[in-house]
Amino acid sequence: MTLRGIQSAAHSMSYYTRLQEVTANNLANVSTDAFKADRIYARLDGQGEFPVPVQATDLSQGQLRETGRPLDLALEGDGFLVVETPQGERLSRGGSMRLDAGGRLTDAEGNPVLGQGGPVVVPTGEVEIRADGAVLVDGAQVDTLRLETVEDTRTLRKEGHGRFVAEGPTLPVGDGAVRVRQGEIEEPNNDAITGMVDLVTIQRAYAANADALKAMDSVLSTIATDVARVG
Repeated sequence: MTLRGIQSAAHSMSYYTRLQEVTANNLANVSTDAFKADRIYARLDGQGEFPVPVQATDLSQGQLRETGRPLDLALEGDGFLVVETPQGERLSRGGSMRLDAGGRLTDAEGNPVLGQGGPVVVPTGEVEIRADGAVLVDGAQVDTLRLETVEDTRTLRKEGHGRFVAEGPTLPVGDGAVRVRQGEIEEPNNDAITGMVDLVTIQRAYAANADALKAMDSVLSTIATDVARVG
């Protein structure tokens, strides 16, 4: 029974270690635009004796913050912008965009934002980006942003810098499913206070399992010593 208890406590400590890593990463990104937090869910092993960590990305909507900057873009609803990277097309929830030397609309890392006609090129003038993704300059439409999603968002893989890799084909979003908000930024969907509280809770749970492990190890040591004396 003690050996099984030691195994269970060790597995539980491994679970809390992984939970702490993910929670700490979420906490480090509380000021990252449109960041989507990762969550760890506990699934019991086949014998129901100890938790096994299952990780999933929380794609829930973050709060929108108004900036007034015309090239700041946020999405309201379930969908993504599409950007072109050296590794291929990636999905993004927006952020602080800019124009490169060629007038192309890019993300913060310089990856072109894609429209229906390819990279969106913005001539000099007053830029308006409507809720449906239409890009206008001085009242004339120059392109429409690609607003897309995937059939199963659980297949999306984080790549960093707020980008996601789609494992399968992307699909246009349904009418009205997502709205582009010009001059706004999506906040991360996690907060610092909750993250700090979670870290304290995790550390206490880890310490409790460590104490239990030490106690069971002491019991085994005592048993082994007594058996040796009897022998």
